[in-house]
Amino acid sequence: MSGLSLYTLHPADGAETLNFHFGRQGIGLEEASETLPSDSLFAALVAQAVLRAGTRLDAHGAPMFARPFVEGEPPFLISSLFPRLGPLPLLPRPLMKLQVAEQLRTTIGKGFKKLRYLSPALFAMVCRGAQIDEEPIIMQEGKVWISRNEAATLPAAWAQGSHHESQGGWWRRLSGQKIWQIEALPHAAIDRASSSSAYYEVGRVTYAPGAGLALLVRFSAAAAQPEFERLLSLLSESGLGGRRSSGYGAFRWVREQDVELNLGQPGRRALLLSRYIPQPAELPALRSERAAYQLVRVGGWFYSPGQATQRRKRVMMVAEGALLDTEAAPVRGAVVDVRPDATTGGPAVSHPVYRSGLALTIPLPDQGGA
Repeated sequence: MSGLSLYTLHPADGAETLNFHFGRQGIGLEEASETLPSDSLFAALVAQAVLRAGTRLDAHGAPMFARPFVEGEPPFLISSLFPRLGPLPLLPRPLMKLQVAEQLRTTIGKGFKKLRYLSPALFAMVCRGAQIDEEPIIMQEGKVWISRNEAATLPAAWAQGSHHESQGGWWRRLSGQKIWQIEALPHAAIDRASSSSAYYEVGRVTYAPGAGLALLVRFSAAAAQPEFERLLSLLSESGLGGRRSSGYGAFRWVREQDVELNLGQPGRRALLLSRYIPQPAELPALRSERAAYQLVRVGGWFYSPGQATQRRKRVMMVAEGALLDTEAAPVRGAVVDVRPDATTGGPAVSHPVYRSGLALTIPLPDQGGA
């Protein structure tokens, strides 16, 4: 994973855990996700650029910060926010067949269907097409796999408890510990006119002590890094996700050592670490027999100063973990304007509402002539 910088998100000063409301599109406030996709994070960074004192706007009413991204010369590319356990970023499962020893495949059974995140060592093995022979530590009800060697690097809260605890007992205990917990919290809304109340629930994701979120960034120029970190600092204070007025979303960030993966000689495919909106000329990268991907329809709401909250246009995006054929077409992606049309009946919006579909990818080695 050469050329990728790693940032980790931790509880804000004075807090013990990270708490967020990352809502799922199309579902009520009671639902929450454990991660934030790259397009939402990019929108949050643009919002911070707008709020910065003295920020210049272009002729379209958008911050100058966003212009290089829109024009196809981004100073940096970002991944989605992924879960983190101690120093380990948990990376998205690639959309390829896992090579697993037959005995291990029998032991895990239908658990393969639940897998969503891999520790770096296992992620590298899957990307290389290497066979997994040793049973991983399976956590979060099957969603997370961690290699046993990497488990030894975990912080004290997750480490082997004592010399009297057997290694097997520690692994079983670790498998039962929660990295994150999603729960629905009760709320009541009071009508000012009638004083009647309405009950509703809001989902909250809470990361356990020693766990949190991880972000991967590729900078095209060293000069872009200080500006990115300034915006990330502003975002850490204003908060990420929804329900910030209720105390969700604050964090502090740490720049970590770059994550290095031994993937071997780059081949003709790449793996996607962000959401992606292909340009028309890039569609062959998806239509190839060497490609594999899932689509997600992205909508949601946006706020414009002085106006009521409005729905933004829906857009179809390629989800993280996709395999793209970079020999069939280059993969770059696009930033799109998703402000609503005048035909929707809402108030006119004088500025762009950007959603980033710029692709952050890592090259993969060829496997068996694929």
